[in-house]
Amino acid sequence: MMHQHNLTWRQDTETSWSAVAGDRVVARISLERQYELTSADGAVRGSHSALGSAQAQLEAWYQWESSVDGH
Repeated sequence: MMHQHNLTWRQDTETSWSAVAGDRVVARISLERQYELTSADGAVRGSHSALGSAQAQLEAWYQWESSVDGH
């Protein structure tokens, strides 16, 4: 599924997902007790009751980060 700012979500296993920008993994989400989000650089972390909420957190951060960096 494609999202804004060139992020693509890919399901790696039944309980894990990766956010990919180009050929770079930006973040991972794993289903433990909740959906646990961790960005590749460790700047973003979150625990969510829904996968969509974890994805939305990362996408908002990525949009902000991209605008600050001028991407």
